[in-house]
Amino acid sequence: MASSSRPRIGAIILAAGPSTRLGYPKQLIEHDGVALVRRAASVAVDAGAKPAFVIVGASSKEVSNALNGLDGVKILNNERWESGLASSLSAGLAALSADKLIGAALVMVADQPLVDSDALKRLMAGFDEHHRIVASAYDDIVGVPVVIGSEHFPALMNLKGDEGAGRWLRARLADVTQVDVASASVDIDTPEDAERLNS
Repeated sequence: MASSSRPRIGAIILAAGPSTRLGYPKQLIEHDGVALVRRAASVAVDAGAKPAFVIVGASSKEVSNALNGLDGVKILNNERWESGLASSLSAGLAALSADKLIGAALVMVADQPLVDSDALKRLMAGFDEHHRIVASAYDDIVGVPVVIGSEHFPALMNLKGDEGAGRWLRARLADVTQVDVASASVDIDTPEDAERLNS
C-alpha cells in the first residue's frame, strides 16, 4: 500500500491519573532530563502520529506546563478524570473522531519511558486494512502502546471506570496483531520504579 493511501493515525497519551501509588505525579518524573509526559508526546510526534492529544486531569496545570513548546501536541483536560481511566480514553477518542481523516488511534500511557519512536513506527506500520488492532507484546502481556482502527472507537468509548483498553484487547486476541515491544515492560508505578529508572 502506498504511503499516501495509508490511514492517518492520531495519538492519545493518557496522562490524567493521580499516581496514587507513587504519591506524586509520575507524568513529571524526569528521565534523561525530560519529563515522562513530554517524552511520550515527543516520541508519538516523531513516529508520525498526528495530531497527538495528551489527556490531562490530576495536576493538569503542571503536566500541561511540561508540554510547553511541543509542536503537533494538543492538550485535552479531562474534567472527569476522577471517574477513572476510561473517561480519559473516551475523551481522546472523541477528539480524534472529530477529524474524519483519522483512521486509527495510537493509544499510549505516559509512564513507559523506554518506548521510543522506532517502536511506535513498527506498531503503526503494522496497521492496515487487514490488521485493525496492532498491540505491543511484552512479558506475556498484550497491551499499550496499541494502534486501533476507528471502527472500534464506539466500543472503547463505552468502557467505564478504570477499565482501559487492556481487557478489551485481551478479549479479542484473535483479532490482534502482536508486535514485540520489550521496552514497554518498564513502567513507573512506585517510588522504587522511579528510582530504578534513573539509577
